[in-house]
Amino acid sequence: MATEAEGISLEDLRVLTERAGFSLSREELAALQPMYEHFARLAHTLYEVPLEAEDVAVTYSPNWNPQS
Repeated sequence: MATEAEGISLEDLRVLTERAGFSLSREELAALQPMYEHFARLAHTLYEVPLEAEDVAVTYSPNWNPQS
């Protein structure tokens, strides 16, 4: 697997997308690769946040209605 500085290889991206249930062409993978790398870098910054056990957790409820 490639290092973070090198980004993700098309083969590794193909494996990830297949695990998610997608079958993408090489051209589709090449178009997806820069977007994946961009958001992977953003997600990596979240992993470095020094959260402790008492920090607030955020949840999503699809049935939540702020007007009720």
